[in-house]
Amino acid sequence: MAQDDPFDFDLSAEESASDDAFRVSGYVESRHQKFLTQTPWLSNRQRGQLEIKANATDWLRSFASGFVEYDPATEPYRDTIRAELIEFYTVLDGPSTDVTVGKQRIAWGTADGRSTIDRINAIDFRDPIGNARTSARRPSWAMRVEQSTDIGVFEGVWLPRGRDRRLPEPGSPWEPSGLAALREAGAAGAFDLSIENPNPHEFGFRYTNYGEGFDWGFAVFDGQTDSPILREQTPTRVRLAPQRIRTWNVNTAIGQASSTWRGEIAYTPDFPVGLGVDHNLLQFIVGWDRTFFENLYVNAQLFWDKFSGADDTYGATFAVTDKFFDDSTEAGVRGQIANEGQYTVETFADVELNDAVTLTAKVLVFGGNTGSGLFDFRENDFAEISLRYAF
Repeated sequence: MAQDDPFDFDLSAEESASDDAFRVSGYVESRHQKFLTQTPWLSNRQRGQLEIKANATDWLRSFASGFVEYDPATEPYRDTIRAELIEFYTVLDGPSTDVTVGKQRIAWGTADGRSTIDRINAIDFRDPIGNARTSARRPSWAMRVEQSTDIGVFEGVWLPRGRDRRLPEPGSPWEPSGLAALREAGAAGAFDLSIENPNPHEFGFRYTNYGEGFDWGFAVFDGQTDSPILREQTPTRVRLAPQRIRTWNVNTAIGQASSTWRGEIAYTPDFPVGLGVDHNLLQFIVGWDRTFFENLYVNAQLFWDKFSGADDTYGATFAVTDKFFDDSTEAGVRGQIANEGQYTVETFADVELNDAVTLTAKVLVFGGNTGSGLFDFRENDFAEISLRYAF
């Protein structure tokens, strides 16, 4: 072994330590998205993103990232120039306890693509598409404490001002028709419309036990709904606001040769589905993924959201990807299908032209029956091509 060889000198150790103490990286990207069934462009975004990592000591490190972008295609409903801090946090890394404070991404749950407890980061409804299986989420200002013990890992999260919720702008392609109608009626003076975001604190707890090919855990998160709920409706006033809910989750992941089986069960009492109407929500997810040969990856999961006294939601997510040309190209298809004729399907290819430049091409299509969640986006099918230079 190299570590046992007395003549195995690491002449670059001092330089590596210096490089790791402070590192700046990022990328510049030109991304273009064209509607398939509409005339205008969805996006012609030019973005620069910067990431800074700083390790002050062995037990104290920080990370920050942000972007500046210009997108003339969004002029009808959004500023064409935007700048935003994405993440900004500091980590105190102890022997068995880690404390992270700041704006950060935190993903909970074992299911890959859809999770019942992944509620710490709010969905960004202005640009909701992460890919055809997942939603884009906004990092949250939070304090996270993680304690490793002999019996498992305990984790607590506190968001003093709640999650950073952002609704789609009026006239945006991602604005649901119901929200657009309320905004138009409010602007016309039909009634007083208020959409509140009170930003109360939110919190959660998670325990995970990592075993030999068998992981299990449970979690609870107490916070507001991502979307504002109809809380008041009179002839002269309509009020929308998030509503507090609490979700309890049990999860497991079982490794078997090249496969992994995943499962989640969650319970949310009094989940709001309308004005003064709440139903208990029971959620189930069963998933499986496997890598065949060297790089052929297959992932599938079934989900079922069962409401007491309301229509259920059920469906499946899937992904099939592979690598080609000496692993320089990854291509595949991923998406999800659900009841009421809903679907999202994405066909994509990522091509590494060299160590710094990546070319991406994709086509994403939507569908859904009248009144379904995806019905409003059925005309938003788009093709995308982007070129990214990373440094």
